[in-house]
Amino acid sequence: MEGTDVETGYKDSNITHDHTFFGNGCRVTWAEGGSPEACSTRIVSTYDSEDQKNGTYYQYQAASSGSGAAVAVKYTATPDSFCPLGWQLPYGGTGGDYYDQSRSWKYLFEAYSINGDQSGSNKIRSYPLSYIFSGIYNYADGLLRYFGSHGMYWSETIYNGTQTFRFYLQTSNNGVDYDNRVRGQAVRCAHRFSVQS
Repeated sequence: MEGTDVETGYKDSNITHDHTFFGNGCRVTWAEGGSPEACSTRIVSTYDSEDQKNGTYYQYQAASSGSGAAVAVKYTATPDSFCPLGWQLPYGGTGGDYYDQSRSWKYLFEAYSINGDQSGSNKIRSYPLSYIFSGIYNYADGLLRYFGSHGMYWSETIYNGTQTFRFYLQTSNNGVDYDNRVRGQAVRCAHRFSVQS
């Protein structure tokens, strides 16, 4: 709800703790310091003007159903996720066994001929993928940022003991990088039983 204080009492930089934040995002940028209060809406539009409701920000330990903190080896997939039965977090990264296989970000974008530029960003934010600029909630400082300008989505692929690969999306670019596990980011699940061609 608008005006809810998300900073006081909610800071926690321990990556082994489970946290989710269900509420409005905020458009404030990192340089502007972030917002200690939820802003006025949870609705954000796709590139082709489909209104979607931003869901929950998951800290990585929550996104991985408690299994993420124990995994620290680069390109290792966490053994579990918050996704429903038959679904999983997509594979991420730039190497390892799964980064280019079915249910990976790389495979998805190649299947839809998506590049890392503005036209690719527009395509990702259009039907049938319909990704949104979900924003971020940082548990380390208790501030909301980037709603409506950046989308960040967890993968199940580990980068190191404190960071995990994710998919990021902006107006002019998109790609796979990694981020600190205490950041609350969005989750998009991939169907586990999809068939690789």
